[in-house]
This record gives sequence, structure tokens and C-alpha cells, in this order.
Amino acid sequence: MTLGVVRGIMDRWQGTGELLSGRYFYCSDLIIIREPGFDSMIAAVRDMIASGDIEHARGLLPPDDEKDAG
Repeated sequence: MTLGVVRGIMDRWQGTGELLSGRYFYCSDLIIIREPGFDSMIAAVRDMIASGDIEHARGLLPPDDEKDAG
């Protein structure tokens, strides 16, 4: 997926209201925020938690003791 495609999706969402009206985009292990800054990141994460999308936007890391054993 190119940045142009992602931008197009986010632009379309501005009109539909999805994902805070296109303020962010996510797929597995990647979140793109339209506007830089802490407030924009927090708003996106809060929205993903409220909608349940956070479960699909990030991968799980093994517990620290499992990482050290490998």
C-alpha cells in the first residue's frame, strides 16, 4: 500500500467520519497519524480503545521472561 493510497483513504474518511474523520489510519502493527503531536496520538489511541480496534492494530509481544529465554 502506498502513502498515496493511505492518504486517499484518510481523505475519504474525513467525509464519512470514520477513524476520527480520517485523523488516523491503522493496519496490523502500524498507526499513521495525520497531524503530528502528542494530542493527536492520544486521541487516536483513545478512539481505538473505545471502538475495540486496538486489538487489531497491534501485535502481541511475549512476556519478558520468554524473550530472554530465546
